Amino acid sequence: MSISDVDRIDELRRLIRHHEECYYVLNDPEIADAEFDALMQELERLESENPDLVTSDSPTQRVSGRPAAGFDTVEHAEPMLSLDNAYSEEELREFDARVRRGLAAAGEPADQVAYVAELKIDGLSLALTYENGTLVRGATRGDGIRGEEVTSNVRTIRAIPLKLKTDGVGRGFTPRQNRIEIRGEVYLPRRVFERINKEKADAGEPLFANPRNAAAGTMRNLDPALVAKRGLSAWTYQVVGESPPTHAETLDALKEWGLPVEPHWTRCDGVEALVAFTREWEEKRRTLDFDTDGVVIKIDRIDLRARLGTTSKFPRWAVAFKFPAEQKTTLL
Repeated sequence: MSISDVDRIDELRRLIRHHEECYYVLNDPEIADAEFDALMQELERLESENPDLVTSDSPTQRVSGRPAAGFDTVEHAEPMLSLDNAYSEEELREFDARVRRGLAAAGEPADQVAYVAELKIDGLSLALTYENGTLVRGATRGDGIRGEEVTSNVRTIRAIPLKLKTDGVGRGFTPRQNRIEIRGEVYLPRRVFERINKEKADAGEPLFANPRNAAAGTMRNLDPALVAKRGLSAWTYQVVGESPPTHAETLDALKEWGLPVEPHWTRCDGVEALVAFTREWEEKRRTLDFDTDGVVIKIDRIDLRARLGTTSKFPRWAVAFKFPAEQKTTLL
């Protein structure tokens, strides 16, 4: 082993992660697929020649291990609560009125509340745990308290970094604790969903009903190699525990660490700005490469969220606005 091998391995890992982020997160590739493959092949060769330099966060280690016999159950850092729903602009305004009443009762009166509006990803919720910047665990939502540990499958999702970009990152928030949990959503892009269903149809197999079912079924597959072939992607939106003072700054920090953040989120001052955002995306959502069934709305300031608290099921500081087309009627 030479010093040049050590340096080249480090450089290749950095380059590969950079190009993974450009391709899978930013949708802005800088090199051709053949050039990316050449970088990966060179790294695989150098690691095979220097096995003592192989680390768990190397891009070559995304798919590893044999199919599992089953998934363990793990506990989340804090409960993954559901969101209450709003099905109309009237209900959205009622939510805003409840928030302002609650803040007034808590000694924080406000005529207008600052919110962040994000497109609601129709996928599968995930909790990602990083220790010293390295991905060590991925878990499904489960019952909100405990979920299934699906780390081997999460590692195959190219949009999710195996190691956070914390070196040299000083503009934004850097967590002080060594272990952090990040919440997000895994989903199947529409183009990938269509490809998979075509392959299943050609093979005479039952089709997936929708991309969400396909994503959920894929994450519960016990063979990471098969999961890697499916082409799952992800968005992240929350840091559990210590976080920046606002949600907008949290999203900026996640992006700065190299995590995927859905780019169309907007800070909205007051409920009328929220209404305008939901109206805009009711039609524009069809231009996206993933399914969204609404808009997630959260109070921007984290300290005000603590003032409002939660019910046994929902946070009082957030709501999911559902697009009208997604409503269904059940006959009893």
